[in-house]
Amino acid sequence: MVAREAIMPGTGGSMVTRNAALAFSFGVVAAHWLPAAASLWACWMCAGVAIALARRLRVFGAALVGLGWGAVHGLDALDRRIDPGCAQASVTGRIVGLPSEQHGRGTIARRFVFEPEAASCELRGPLRLMWLDGPSLRSAERWSLGVRLKSPRAGANTHGFDAEAWFVRDKLAATGYVVHGRRLDASASVAGIHPVSAVRQELRDDLARLALVHGGVLAALTLGDKEAIPRHKVDLYRRTGTMHLLVISGLHVGVVTALGFLAGRAVGTVTTLPLRATGVVSALVLSSAYVAIAGGGLSLVRAFAMSLAGMVALLAGRSSAPSAAFAFALAVVLVIDPMAPLSSGFWLSFGAVAVLLGFFVPRPRRRSWLISAVVAQLAIATVFVPATTAITGLVHPLGIGVNLVAVPAVTLLLVPLALSGVALIGTPIGPWLLTAADFVVHVLETVLSWADRIAPIYVASPDGWLAWVVVAAAVGLTPTSRLARALLVSTAAMILLLPRPALPWGHLDVTVLDVGQGTAVLVETANHTLVYDTGPIFPSGRDTGAGVVLPAARGRGWPRIDRLVLSHGDVDHVGGAASVLAGMRVGEVLAGESVPGIEAQPCHAGSDWHWDGVAFSVLSPTADHRFTGNNASCVVLIETASHRVLLTGDIEANVEYRLELPTVDVLLVPHHGSATSSTSALVAATQPKFAIVAAGFDNHFGHPHPRVVARYRNAGSHIVSTGVAGAVRWRSTHAMSVTVQRCAESPYWRSASAGPRGTAVRCEWRAMHH
Repeated sequence: MVAREAIMPGTGGSMVTRNAALAFSFGVVAAHWLPAAASLWACWMCAGVAIALARRLRVFGAALVGLGWGAVHGLDALDRRIDPGCAQASVTGRIVGLPSEQHGRGTIARRFVFEPEAASCELRGPLRLMWLDGPSLRSAERWSLGVRLKSPRAGANTHGFDAEAWFVRDKLAATGYVVHGRRLDASASVAGIHPVSAVRQELRDDLARLALVHGGVLAALTLGDKEAIPRHKVDLYRRTGTMHLLVISGLHVGVVTALGFLAGRAVGTVTTLPLRATGVVSALVLSSAYVAIAGGGLSLVRAFAMSLAGMVALLAGRSSAPSAAFAFALAVVLVIDPMAPLSSGFWLSFGAVAVLLGFFVPRPRRRSWLISAVVAQLAIATVFVPATTAITGLVHPLGIGVNLVAVPAVTLLLVPLALSGVALIGTPIGPWLLTAADFVVHVLETVLSWADRIAPIYVASPDGWLAWVVVAAAVGLTPTSRLARALLVSTAAMILLLPRPALPWGHLDVTVLDVGQGTAVLVETANHTLVYDTGPIFPSGRDTGAGVVLPAARGRGWPRIDRLVLSHGDVDHVGGAASVLAGMRVGEVLAGESVPGIEAQPCHAGSDWHWDGVAFSVLSPTADHRFTGNNASCVVLIETASHRVLLTGDIEANVEYRLELPTVDVLLVPHHGSATSSTSALVAATQPKFAIVAAGFDNHFGHPHPRVVARYRNAGSHIVSTGVAGAVRWRSTHAMSVTVQRCAESPYWRSASAGPRGTAVRCEWRAMHH
């Protein structure tokens, strides 16, 4: 009967409360994707409260309240961003969470979140800072820092990680780096003020002192310290479809809750305390303490809320409907953190529970625990393979099989050993338990390394078709009729097998990616692909080749890169080249000058080739040139039957004067719009319809220079900067327009971030008539 309770019509308030909780949650989620929600948040809240007073409209009222709740917090996140006058500041405050450090290129980059207490300018939220080669940092320490700040902003591209949504989700006031700093108190004084932070820091230090091969993985699984995992291990788990194993899940809370309940009952048996009440209190105390120590992630709060509902129902002597506990947990998470829908972890965490509830609750059949575990894993995989493919852009052929082995190993061995070891780390037995957990991780990664010999399949998702497959798979798991399931399977198959639109013969697709202060361009013909420059690698270790170029190429469904052209050796053009060469099959590499560590053919004027009715010609440098640096840039002219695109690298005036250039439709503005380039002669010769500047937002070079901008505008060109507009795409099939990523129709965290300087108001720019 309990199993049927979730699907039987409820009576009275319980069903209304559950539905109202789900409606509220739906409203919060919708607020982040409805353009009108933010400006009308007060109306939604007032209307929702008024409607909720009417019993029959209570669910609708809850949805409106949720819409207002999500919208007001979205606006609050935007309002916390710093003003331009706060670019340099002195701040006093405290480190929040566990700092991380990354070694690379001879430097140590320490990253941390800083909560300001006082500042030389107005700061309305936390700061995400980096300190290059700074001193060792500890959680909850107080510091006085001199910092350089900028509004939280990241590249706007179609594919890849959306860091800007992450910034908004955490309500950051600014990002930046530390110029100098002074510690204000010793770490010993932290424990009395921030005991949880002190305990987390001490546990991490204790783990670091042990001779563990996989200490970073254990720190992530027990303390939520995901930054402790080396980059190459993250990539291994991602490629094999097991990335979820590195994240603390609700399973951890379930294990702690069960152990706490059993321990409480054991205490009750040797005392006069009631068994049930003692078990419930013990379970809640231990699970809440663990949630705090582990960082309070979304999946932990969700699991704790569901455990709390179950424990309260147990204490009251009532059965708890799984759907009611799920709705309660979902609403609680969104009340506490209405920005949670901007995190993929929110969807994966609640999605997994929803799949299990939808599949198992209506089917109260008795199976052995082994068969149930396998069926549960297959049910989740049915939905989550396309879901994680949409997030990561890849699927591993052995992903389901690997998970069938890895999930039980993590559940039954790794998690209990790691949690017990950390809990007993101050005793002689703790290090032994952690050593055993370390061995389990070693065996697991050996299996993953074996599976990684088979390359993952990168899946293009240009039109969001994977989302429809996820919905069809999820509904197909519910107890619908055979006809309905057949229709769903047919729909999913049709979506998967529909031919994707292909570029016609003789046409061209060019995308200038948003890589910050640097250049990366994707060029595609009907059957061939070219990458022109790969963007920078930063002192912090951030690599736009791995983070922007590869996701963009894979998201387009490129199986390989036929030619990689590196204009010249500057790091803002070739910094990501090594990652691109390691992450994708590349045919030939051309370079304007030698690039250390990369084998390339010289790029010389007179070289040309033809792909699918499109001509490519190298115009500079000449074979006998003596240029180095910017003026050694490989200049490539691309021509269809009626259109031209010119890619110029960083050439300056003395090279521009030597070139004989035709008029073009699209010009990659030389040297990011520097005043040393884009001479009047070049502008007059090319007369581009679209002059695209590859430059970072508010960069300290001042690119593009105002005189250069005026020069192109006076020539009748649209000048579009990736720093303001995000990635810019031009297609010869629609040659009179370009589309941009950062515009009025973008999500609010992108469209609002351009500020008053934003020029990319429209998502499509049409060329002026020359």
